[in-house]
Amino acid sequence: MTTPSLTTADIAHAQERLRALGHEIAADEVGVLGTTTQTAVAAFQSRCALPATGLLDRETLERLHEAGWQLGSRLLFVTRPAIRGDDVAVLQEKLALLGFDPGRIDGIFGVLTEHALSDFQGNCGLEATGVLTRATLNELHRLSSRSEGRRPVTEARDEAGLRSLHHSGTILVHGAGALPALIADGLSAAYDVTFTGSHDDREAANLANDLGAAVVLATTEQTEHQIEIHYFASYRSRSILGEQWANEMATAITAHTDVPVSTRGMSLPILRETFMPALHVAIGPLNDNAQRGVADQIVAVTRAFLNSPR
Repeated sequence: MTTPSLTTADIAHAQERLRALGHEIAADEVGVLGTTTQTAVAAFQSRCALPATGLLDRETLERLHEAGWQLGSRLLFVTRPAIRGDDVAVLQEKLALLGFDPGRIDGIFGVLTEHALSDFQGNCGLEATGVLTRATLNELHRLSSRSEGRRPVTEARDEAGLRSLHHSGTILVHGAGALPALIADGLSAAYDVTFTGSHDDREAANLANDLGAAVVLATTEQTEHQIEIHYFASYRSRSILGEQWANEMATAITAHTDVPVSTRGMSLPILRETFMPALHVAIGPLNDNAQRGVADQIVAVTRAFLNSPR
């Protein structure tokens, strides 16, 4: 994630949004990234399943903007670029609880959300436009009370493995350095592999979606001597398939290395903006033999994950 050059006005605007969300910021820090502001930013980042750095980077600023939207405060429909916001996430959650599958509950109004909304409208006798109108919102509110205690259809679908693993699709491997190259080389013996070798997560996510990739494997280097495996999760949902894949990978790597390995749900762009199961592996400094060993385990687990019935 990049950190933009922030003006005093930029910081003050972010502080206003943080206060509106219930975070306390000292009065003498207006326009300054002081201690209480950084604490508030870190708390907000944790809520959004982003790295809790306390810094106002690009992703955090965008999420702060998204968090300001409430369901019903604007029309929602498919656009390019897509409409994003907490209001979209609430809509997706309501549809999923009523049995209409909007895809991942990610706060991004895409084609799958449009289809789910159209299906809902058709079932309610409304014109199936795929646009969240006031009449549609009224029906959502009226029927939502009936969905209390239900399980979102998105979780049931994900757990059953439906829609997700397109075995004939490419595997997108994304990242710079030796590890992603080793992973791509190991998987290419059995699968069609697209290797980006770049640092831009959003470009890689768009490419994976355009290709209809089966899965995405992204890696980054970190300074800590540990390995963190991230799958998609937000404060409203998580990828059950991604979590399963991450846990299997962590178990395999732990058995072959003394480097600490952990898994964690996060909402990084490469995880949030891809339609398919995706993992992000953050890896600390390792020698060449250790990197090859980790790559071998990632390849083996990924092959088993793709080939096992779900």
